[in-house]
Amino acid sequence: MIGTIARKEIASNLLSYKFLVVLLLMVLLVATSLFVMHRDFAERMADYQVIRPKPGAPIAVVPPNPLSIFAKGLENAMTRSFEVEVIGVTVRAGQSSGNIVYSFFPAPDFLYVVRVVLSLVALLFGFDQVSREREQGTLKLVLGNSVSRAGVLAGKWLGNFLSLAAPFLLVTVLGTAMLLLDPNVRFSAGQLGRLGLILALSLLYLAFFLSLGMLVSAMTRRAATSIIVLLFAWALLVFVLPNLGTLAARQFVRVPSVQALSEKREQTWTREILLGISGKADIGEHWRTIGRENDRMEEDYRRRFERLVRLSRNINRLSPAASLLDAATGIAGTGIDEEIRLKTEVVRYKNSIIDPVIDDMLAGRRDGLYPAFAYRPRAVGEVFAAGAWFDAAWLAVFNILAYALAFVAFVRYDVR
Repeated sequence: MIGTIARKEIASNLLSYKFLVVLLLMVLLVATSLFVMHRDFAERMADYQVIRPKPGAPIAVVPPNPLSIFAKGLENAMTRSFEVEVIGVTVRAGQSSGNIVYSFFPAPDFLYVVRVVLSLVALLFGFDQVSREREQGTLKLVLGNSVSRAGVLAGKWLGNFLSLAAPFLLVTVLGTAMLLLDPNVRFSAGQLGRLGLILALSLLYLAFFLSLGMLVSAMTRRAATSIIVLLFAWALLVFVLPNLGTLAARQFVRVPSVQALSEKREQTWTREILLGISGKADIGEHWRTIGRENDRMEEDYRRRFERLVRLSRNINRLSPAASLLDAATGIAGTGIDEEIRLKTEVVRYKNSIIDPVIDDMLAGRRDGLYPAFAYRPRAVGEVFAAGAWFDAAWLAVFNILAYALAFVAFVRYDVR
């Protein structure tokens, strides 16, 4: 019986204008996102070819991650060029600025399309599943047969989920295949596996919003009321809660601004250089002092920032959109944890070569050769152990809770 109802829902969706509009919307959004982000990736790859260090240069750079086409995250911060100098690690000038047009029209990655737009589409599939049929009188006819309410709800959920998931996966797979035509975009087998995990999480996320739509539909008597309530819930879960959570976390954990950090570095630099000019110690020792104090400031900043990230993440998990963002960017290798780990590795690299760099500078040598920086992104197992499992399980809990409440509301629903 569940299969019969599911097939009826699929057939009804295929013949509706709603499905046609949704299909066109998916094609347009996913294709536009992949096209724009592919161009962005190509520009970053061209930049990487320019800034990649020569053999022996004390520079740490990692190549652009092709999975950033789907989940960009902090990719721009991670692909900068970190240069080891006598005073520590500096980012090459000019790398913090990009195309200013993106400041007005930020490039929407695939993950943004799923979190914001397709979640709304999932609500459109579920908002009238109960209330509309009650208004049309068909719900009373269906329940008048020997079919349980649980079977009706499960059939409706399954039919609508398949109507949503099938075109979503088809469009995404075709878009990915088009990306592979570019010889500069190369996905390893592991990266394709990570992309599959991101798609699975995306389906879990969309399933939650479908269940939420059916829940509200089973709690209201009119479809118009249902869509208004759902629009409010969607705005709350996707936009309001994640932003309020971050603001609330900043009230408890104070992190100095980048400008304040930069000002302290300037003060340290000026003080040590003046002491060096006065001749109270050799200039190499002053450089080492600047490096040590910069390291202490960076360490203090990093500890505070990590506390802020943990607290913000825990508060934001009230929203499934935040859980999807954290888990997907972590799996793609463009998340906050990956960026923190990369900076830690850069500092470790700096500490391993800083003494030869200072000695060469004091000796006036410009052709010193240093070990190359090597960085290996976290394995999928590490990503899941660091929190992605929790986020995935949390999305599953959201789904189970929404569907269970929808079942209870539907069982108690008055079809008259």
